[in-house]
Amino acid sequence: MFNVYAREVSDVEPIRVLPGAEGLAMGMAAKFTAGALAKASATEKPTHIVMGPAVPGPESGLLYPAIRVLPTTIFSAPASGAVAQAGGLVTLAEDGLGVTNTAESGVFTVLHTQNKAGTPVLGYFA
Repeated sequence: MFNVYAREVSDVEPIRVLPGAEGLAMGMAAKFTAGALAKASATEKPTHIVMGPAVPGPESGLLYPAIRVLPTTIFSAPASGAVAQAGGLVTLAEDGLGVTNTAESGVFTVLHTQNKAGTPVLGYFA
């Protein structure tokens, strides 16, 4: 799950309530496309992070609270594999709730790592 760790500016991203696909989870990396949130794929830079559970929308869809992804927001997220060093890019985990140790086509810049699978890394989406 992506959690806000720190912000490099004093402003806080507003929480927006946006329509989205069924099955999104709190802390998931999502992409706003075709007027709705959907889980971001491993090599897609997310546009939003889901910040809470879905609520029924005014019509038949679901609404999710989400924040926009900015390069000034530092996130903490679990790594599915050992991320060897800071400074590189890694891809998103298949479930959109963390990162992998795969560098090819990475979208998340690692600032800090413990170099152990299952431990959190710090970084941002550039």
